[in-house]
Amino acid sequence: MIYNKSSKENGFTLVEVLVAAAIFGTLMVAITGIFISALRVEKGVLSSKKVLGQISYAAEYMTRALRMAEKDQTGLCVRDVPLGSGIYANYESIVESEIIFKNALQDGDCQRFFLEDNQIKYETSPGVIVELTSSDIIVENLKFEISGETEGDDLQPFVTIYMEAYAEKSISKLKIQTSVSQRNLDINY
Repeated sequence: MIYNKSSKENGFTLVEVLVAAAIFGTLMVAITGIFISALRVEKGVLSSKKVLGQISYAAEYMTRALRMAEKDQTGLCVRDVPLGSGIYANYESIVESEIIFKNALQDGDCQRFFLEDNQIKYETSPGVIVELTSSDIIVENLKFEISGETEGDDLQPFVTIYMEAYAEKSISKLKIQTSVSQRNLDINY
């Protein structure tokens, strides 16, 4: 039998096909792993972006309102400090995750920012509560630190807000701190 040498070189052996299939399978597993990893990173970035957006909005909203606080000389919103002294306060924080003040821009309405059910909420009038953050975001910590809240301390009212939040399926927490001073001068009147 006469064999044509050129026809024998055109085919693949079983070993060559198995090696090629193994290399192709390994490459597909590696590429799939990289793709899945990239999707997880993207999901984490999107959830962090969502947390940042909502916490930034809440911080901006609270600082704008707190900047316009005024003394409550009636004692209906913010009590005089100490009670019955006639020294009026701009802000009141009975617990560190809540602040109460009289907002000059809201017709002197009493406003309250607080943390409830892992959401930042505010109350503009008794019983009217609005959520500043959605239930998708878990606000783990909200603190208000007040300095210079009364007219007799010779300090301009100043509030520092601390927040710590994360998305439900995220492993990283976002921590934000911002400070705001009252726009109107704190003088005796």
